[in-house]
Amino acid sequence: MELKKYQKRVIADLKDYLEHLSREGSLEGAFRSFWATRGVTVGQGGAAGYQNTIEGVPQVCYKVPTGGGKTLLACASAQPIFQSLPPARHQAVVWLVPSESILTQTLAALKNPTHPYRRQLDADFGGRVHVYSKEELLAGQNFNPVAVAEQLSVMVLSYDSFRARSKDGRKAYQANGNLIPFSTALGVPEQPIPTADQSALFQVINQLNPIVIVDESHHATSSLSLEMLGNFNPSFILELTATPKKQANVISYVSAFELKAEHMVKLPVVAYNRASQTDVITDTIDLRQSLETAASEVREQDGRYVRPIALFQAQPKAREDATSFERLRSKLVAAGIPAAQIAIKTAEVNELRGVDLLSPECEIRYIITVNALKEGWDCPFAYVLASLANKTSQVDVEQVLGRVLRQPHATRFSNPLLNMSYVLTSSRDFNDTLTKIISGLNAAGFSKDDVRAVDVPDTAIVPEPRPVDDPEEDRGHQLPDSAPDTTTEEFLEFDEQQISTRLNTKDSSSSEGAAQSGVSSLLAEAQQREASYGRAADAAAHTNAPIVPAELEDAVVSSHMFRELADEFAGYALPQFVTPEEGSALFSEMESGLVALHHEALGAGFTLRGKDTRINLTVDEQMFQIDVRSAKDVPRAFRMSVQDQRIMREHFGNLDLDAQRRSAAGDIFTRLKPINAIRDADLRAYVAQVVENFDATAMAAYLEHPQRAAELIQRKINGFLDEHKAQKFKDDLEIGRIRVDFTYYLPETINPVDATTTIGGSLYEAEDRMNKDEVEFATRFSAMSNVRWWHRNIERRGFCINGPINHYPDFLVMTTRGHLVAVEPKGAHLKNDDSRMKLRLGQKWAELAGPDVRYYMVFQDDTAPFEGAHTMSKFFELLSQL
Repeated sequence: MELKKYQKRVIADLKDYLEHLSREGSLEGAFRSFWATRGVTVGQGGAAGYQNTIEGVPQVCYKVPTGGGKTLLACASAQPIFQSLPPARHQAVVWLVPSESILTQTLAALKNPTHPYRRQLDADFGGRVHVYSKEELLAGQNFNPVAVAEQLSVMVLSYDSFRARSKDGRKAYQANGNLIPFSTALGVPEQPIPTADQSALFQVINQLNPIVIVDESHHATSSLSLEMLGNFNPSFILELTATPKKQANVISYVSAFELKAEHMVKLPVVAYNRASQTDVITDTIDLRQSLETAASEVREQDGRYVRPIALFQAQPKAREDATSFERLRSKLVAAGIPAAQIAIKTAEVNELRGVDLLSPECEIRYIITVNALKEGWDCPFAYVLASLANKTSQVDVEQVLGRVLRQPHATRFSNPLLNMSYVLTSSRDFNDTLTKIISGLNAAGFSKDDVRAVDVPDTAIVPEPRPVDDPEEDRGHQLPDSAPDTTTEEFLEFDEQQISTRLNTKDSSSSEGAAQSGVSSLLAEAQQREASYGRAADAAAHTNAPIVPAELEDAVVSSHMFRELADEFAGYALPQFVTPEEGSALFSEMESGLVALHHEALGAGFTLRGKDTRINLTVDEQMFQIDVRSAKDVPRAFRMSVQDQRIMREHFGNLDLDAQRRSAAGDIFTRLKPINAIRDADLRAYVAQVVENFDATAMAAYLEHPQRAAELIQRKINGFLDEHKAQKFKDDLEIGRIRVDFTYYLPETINPVDATTTIGGSLYEAEDRMNKDEVEFATRFSAMSNVRWWHRNIERRGFCINGPINHYPDFLVMTTRGHLVAVEPKGAHLKNDDSRMKLRLGQKWAELAGPDVRYYMVFQDDTAPFEGAHTMSKFFELLSQL
């Protein structure tokens, strides 16, 4: 299963955070710098700072609404996390879930070699993956030191699996003869669990230093849960939830519009308020049948099977009673629904156990429930939620609403009625009902913007006719005094004969019947609301503006174009390099059919064969560590443990020089892979050739500084790759494979960091921060009569000249004659090869963009510029004439 666009963005967010973590070497610093590159201030009145919950352990969170594919995202995250951490002797994942139902589902999916989740793991780890249940771990079933050293070990466990208060939980703390080999292989624990035996399962996992994935992490915030997390001795914690708690360190937010654009969810939720409970049931049956008719047409067109299901939420007055739900089923059958199409799923009755609701052989079209369909129950065929509360009762749909949001087949249907979900109620206080619906959406990770309401005109409230009980029905079944009076359950207070008559009338005269039932107007309203919601989702998906999560809007400075400029320049097109190729994952699609060039694509055809393999290593006195401090903020996994140092020295001490080279080559390869555009086999062979040149002195230097050795080799490879990209770019320009088109649109709103509003003449109300030299440029722009506006381009988030590198010029200037000018000021200390590459790229961009586009690299007057660059005085002389 290929990741959706938003899922790729989430993984890109993770990789970016991991780069910040590696660079900063500080949990708080990495989190702060990560969000700073997105225009979000952390601390000092901005977003909440990093919460170092498990001391020294990176702990981050994805906020993904229901239906967003959290499990697939977790699978796709394992590889980049392991690659970012120093190489470990074991690759282990503890996968925590909150309930037995989710445990069963997750285990089944991850163990199934054909399931997309398992296929993702197999692809990332070369098929060397083993998934364990707790029972298999306790029994040592294919779980031993040799196995875990050669594979990715995924241990799927519930939150309660290691809580010592239960008999089952205590098994993980007890001595285990099946696991004694681990005690020998792993040695004495560096962070022993006080209440666990050295051969206990919990202690063994502790010594594997696993990545911990916490599914539905909003359930795992108690002190007991945090203690358990710490005892796992994790190297990294990744949380997944639709509703993160305040202490969550969220690094990626997925919006409802992103899910809608990828056809993952049935949005908007269209909420209808009907005049009576009888109307709710009548319209639910009629609406579901209309949806099935639409689904049948879809199946005829493309073969995709959908059988729309309606959920009847029946809230009892007291405790749940199976008798009342059976009575409800009987009344629905009397109203015209075949008995085989109705199932009951409550806390006490589960008629869905073992039923494949997605099978064409399944007849179920209606499910009677209360709040039993919660996390862990998903059926994309569920379309309609009907509350059977009467006019005077509160509607309680929060717990169930999330179950009807997942889109069947993750695809958009030609009939818009199949692309949204429906809630039907009969409520005197419809605003209160909407509040409950919004609360349900919030619980699923959505918002009030994802619901559309349709109320009925004000009418006099007419009490539902009391059903006439059949005296034969209860004869001999007198209930004891303590039992609830099920005959007064309000979800039974509808007239099934009236519903049957209405539905029969519709069948005999379809057009008039539809109008009488209200479904005709209901469907028309629904299509209008789906169309408007879809337009909003499409607009959000195609904007160049940076995506600021709604949760962080208060922490972001939003700066708008000045009103007098916005009409002309909001959406103004700027040129970028494009290619006519289509279908490549390395390019971003444009509406014109062209695609914007990404420099990664220029790596095609690169090889390390024949490249220079000479590397100089220097010796230092101490074993290399990213940080030797014991500061709480330093990631534990980035420090080489005493045991790892000892094992590494002992290992190399027992090898001759050739064997040391082979071992070092394997270690360096593991630290480097993967590198985009380089096949693993090619990388492995090159590293082996480099290490083959190591003499005893170089090998000693590697032993003391293994990570530094890998970084030197990486730097050399990157140099070769950059040269290849530059030549490929030049060649593709020559043959017309790459050209320039106007495909980047200026956003109406930007999010500057440390915004300044003190210099006039800018395009936006506030511009991004500037250093002293940049302030001088902006001041001079503002004083020029022929400059219409200037804009301080935001590094990494604004406009870039996209070639072999992404070059973000510091300023964009528009003259009164319509010339677009990109300006890159440089100080004397930046007169280097990187600046030369930017100059060549900018000049070629301006040349191909046409006579109204200019590029200038500008040095201070006391610095001799490169050929093609200018001094500051000369630049402003030229600009004044444009």
